[in-house]
Amino acid sequence: MHDIARFFELSPDILAISSRRDGYFKHVNPAMSCLLGWSVAELLSRPAITFVHQDDIPAVEADWARIVAGQHALRPEHRALCKDGAFRWIEWHGYYYPEEDDFFAIGRDVTERKEAEAARAVAQAELTEVLESIGDAFYSVDADWRLTYVNAHAARLLNQSPEALLGRSLWDALPLGRHDLASVKRIFQQTMADRRPHDVEVLGEETRRWRSCRCYARADGGMSIFVQDITERKRMEEALRASEAHFEAVANLGPYMLWRSDSDGKLTWSNEGWHSYAGEPMSYGDRGRHLVHPDDASKLQNTLKASFRNRETVTFEDRIRRHDGVYRWFLIRLQPVFGSDGRLTDWLGAATDIDDLKHLQRQQQVLVAELQHRTRNLIAVVRSVAKRTLGASKSLHDFAERFNNRLAALARVQSFLSQRSATSFTELLQAELTAHGIEAKDARVVMEGPYGGLPPVSLQTIALAVHELTTNALKHGAFSTPSGRLKIRWSIAFDDEKPVLTIDWRECGVAMTGSDRHVHRGFGLELIERALPYQLGATTQMTFTRDGVACRMTLPLAAS
Repeated sequence: MHDIARFFELSPDILAISSRRDGYFKHVNPAMSCLLGWSVAELLSRPAITFVHQDDIPAVEADWARIVAGQHALRPEHRALCKDGAFRWIEWHGYYYPEEDDFFAIGRDVTERKEAEAARAVAQAELTEVLESIGDAFYSVDADWRLTYVNAHAARLLNQSPEALLGRSLWDALPLGRHDLASVKRIFQQTMADRRPHDVEVLGEETRRWRSCRCYARADGGMSIFVQDITERKRMEEALRASEAHFEAVANLGPYMLWRSDSDGKLTWSNEGWHSYAGEPMSYGDRGRHLVHPDDASKLQNTLKASFRNRETVTFEDRIRRHDGVYRWFLIRLQPVFGSDGRLTDWLGAATDIDDLKHLQRQQQVLVAELQHRTRNLIAVVRSVAKRTLGASKSLHDFAERFNNRLAALARVQSFLSQRSATSFTELLQAELTAHGIEAKDARVVMEGPYGGLPPVSLQTIALAVHELTTNALKHGAFSTPSGRLKIRWSIAFDDEKPVLTIDWRECGVAMTGSDRHVHRGFGLELIERALPYQLGATTQMTFTRDGVACRMTLPLAAS
């Protein structure tokens, strides 16, 4: 007994002997007194059950009853009351001795462990609450790939209840086809091997939905996996790619250059129209200003400043160098793009080739000037024709007939001038004869000469001369008598390398009296002998023979 007392005194663990008959402690050691704050006498003076937390009494009574029944492997835990009102958790190893009807117990303070377990339980509960509330699926596995936790979203994804999944092999639970399962398994095993996080995206063969898996290894040798449904994101990405492809197709469809640049003017995108014109794709950061004509560089800079200052689209014309070094005119539109904070973020540009249009505009200006010149000349000719015709007319009816005929000749010439840049003498002659009812195949007419063009500036005067000769032949010459004949020969020669047209008009078979030769020397003769030399630098010779009219005209075709 002396050895037991000494053991009680020296043991660092709690030692206690209590009677089953009355429920009091028979012996307690100083370690128990020190832990709970009660003196040994105070601990012995009260039933042992009074030092147990009220909530733990039923469990304590049940545990000691099992010990009495011989279950010595039990290690009951309960909270013991301290003198200051606090409670300490004690883990007991109890034994029952029937001979003395006593309990012998060895206890150890496990308060810190129990508090840590409680804290872990709270943290686990909070973590579970978080994992259950998130919109993603989450599950974890141990080192043997057995499922240790599955939240509600993961359970729905795996199409089973959490309880049915726990403890199962992950490879049996994943609803994936053979190909996808092999891909996921390879990533998961790699994560386990190198202990680093990995990501994988999988398209379910049956569900046709995209999942993103983020897996990372845990310190306990297992692994946790977050699974997110990214089907909508994938569809949006696909729609975005389709939209970008559609935009690229539209941007490359038209015959114009498009580009986008940052706030500093550095190129960030350009279409194929720009690439083909410049000869190669523009690299990111290229400003492209080296392609602008040097004379237009300052204008471009001022235009950009104005667009930025006024916060509006500007339109201007500029010359841009082609890949072969040729500069062409473009109509350019620049639009500044501003962010929500009002700061300039981008420039959008479009350029349309207007070089051909500019060329046509210059041609139009020349044509308008020429038209004005021709109109003034034509009015002057009409006035002169009217004046000369009026002076030679016997009556108003005679004037109207002659004047209308001469206006018709002018009208025919104008039709030639409006249709082509050069008209041959052959065409002019045939048109005049046809207008007077004389066909080109008429046996009375012989025409010989090359198909050479007449300059527009010469055409009008020559046509009037031919008209006067034809009118005279109808009224008084070759076409006024059945025996009359007309030979018209023309040729083109070169004098000092300049083309010269020579026209020989010869009538025969006409019996002309002296009075005929005198009366009909009027407007037509004046036109041939004076107007042609004055206007065209021509040399003319008009002869009235007994057999008919003979006229030779030599005209420099290059005269302007």
